[in-house]
Amino acid sequence: MTSRTTGSETPPVSGFGDMAALPTTESKLWRSFGIDLPLRLAAEILTFGSRRLQAQAEHVAALGRCGSPAETIELQTDFLMKTFTDYQREADALSRDVVDIAVPG
Repeated sequence: MTSRTTGSETPPVSGFGDMAALPTTESKLWRSFGIDLPLRLAAEILTFGSRRLQAQAEHVAALGRCGSPAETIELQTDFLMKTFTDYQREADALSRDVVDIAVPG
């Protein structure tokens, strides 16, 4: 690009080159990993968090209705098992999101 003040050729910004000439593949890759993936993961994590908070609120309410220590232990055990399962499924969902972005179909 020619400088308006000196009339000489100005070098491209060091390390970036001509951004207009950025190859389409690289710009798609940047968009996938720089924008699409973080937004997709954020939405998934927030949705998961809201489901877990709702489950926690329901669990606390159910604890208040327990009539015996044995019933409380059973309820707690069931809640923990469901929680572990939910977290395993969420880890799988997040992994699939990363793979979907990394390996476009």
